[in-house]
Amino acid sequence: MALPKLNKNVLFIGGALLLGGLAALMSVTYVKETISRAVAEAQVDETEVVVTNQDLEVGQSVTESEMVLRSVPTEFVPADAVTAENYGEYVNRLVRSPVRGGAPLSASALVPAAQQFSRVIPLGKVGYTLSVNENNSVSGMIAPGDAVDIFFTVGAAESEEGAAKRNGSTGERVFPLLENITVLATGARVGETLGGEESDAYSTMTLELTPDQAQRLTVAEETGDLRIILRNLDDKTPFNLDGLTENELMASFGGIKADGVEYIIGGSN
Repeated sequence: MALPKLNKNVLFIGGALLLGGLAALMSVTYVKETISRAVAEAQVDETEVVVTNQDLEVGQSVTESEMVLRSVPTEFVPADAVTAENYGEYVNRLVRSPVRGGAPLSASALVPAAQQFSRVIPLGKVGYTLSVNENNSVSGMIAPGDAVDIFFTVGAAESEEGAAKRNGSTGERVFPLLENITVLATGARVGETLGGEESDAYSTMTLELTPDQAQRLTVAEETGDLRIILRNLDDKTPFNLDGLTENELMASFGGIKADGVEYIIGGSN
């Protein structure tokens, strides 16, 4: 009995399928090898360091709750980076240069609260200590790191040669003196650390000023009264105030004009 002949078409199809399978297998193997090679080339050495979970400004302290661990490429790690092994030495230290959240924390950016307070002051600035009372400290609620504005109030006798005389007005006049000033310390408190006091009460406030601002504030402190105004820490908007006299304030109510002439508004017999 003769054997059945194999159809040539079946042979061609079978061969094509076999070659296709081999080609697919080779392609998959090549892709895997290429990916493995790329991953190996892209891998970099990483080091685990301490970073902060938020931005910190000059004068603030770094608390343990703000410190977190993060792996970063070794080439970006500062030589004096704070690590998991030594972070305890830097808890509650003060920031002397701005710290960006998520960036490796550098030991050189921190300074002990009770030592070398001058390192907290940026180059080109000075620390100016101002006496305050309950009103000027916003009932003691101003804290290191806050931003404040300072108004200067002068009586008619002191200002009669100036704006008050030119405007023909009398009474006190208030001027905006300084805006958006950083508070470095309240009493001996710097950041969250007390430098000797046993309570949060304070009668002085240390401000970060330029030498020119310190000069102006010194003259104002000797000449008139100061009022410290607390602003939102994120609000950097200039207030653009021109000053106000007592009579100008009264004139806004319609009773007395700024030139000192009284006007009767309404009335009856």
